[in-house]
Amino acid sequence: MDDSPQASDTRLAMSIHRPAKTAGQRPARQAAVLMSGAGCAALTLCALANPVPTNPDAARGEHIARLVCSACHVVAVSQEYPPLLIKPAPSFAEIANRPGVSAESLQHFILSTHWDTDTLPMTMPSPMLSKEEARAVARYILTLRTH
Repeated sequence: MDDSPQASDTRLAMSIHRPAKTAGQRPARQAAVLMSGAGCAALTLCALANPVPTNPDAARGEHIARLVCSACHVVAVSQEYPPLLIKPAPSFAEIANRPGVSAESLQHFILSTHWDTDTLPMTMPSPMLSKEEARAVARYILTLRTH
């Protein structure tokens, strides 16, 4: 065996980058590789099921919708909590796929609806959004259109 300083440095570097294997490490390493592969697959499926909007305005709209609208609507497939209503309001995907829905009609609806305690079922309360915020939410909703 070579006892030169270069050979010693090489052996040290190899031991750092490739730790010694023990009998129990191989199955643990294989399990870790399988689990990381499963995690990547799950993240990919989540991304495909609920793609992140590429338009910055739509991405902002999704953020606003998750904060303001998710108590009553399913705003995204990956929504952390279900709506609080016993009979939830229409999902944003359902709204996006209604005939005749446009960014303008959505923005108008968001800005002009108000809580009406005399009407049953109750109508949507005013989310108290600015025009820019309502436009961003409308653009986000339209990213959920499938047809």
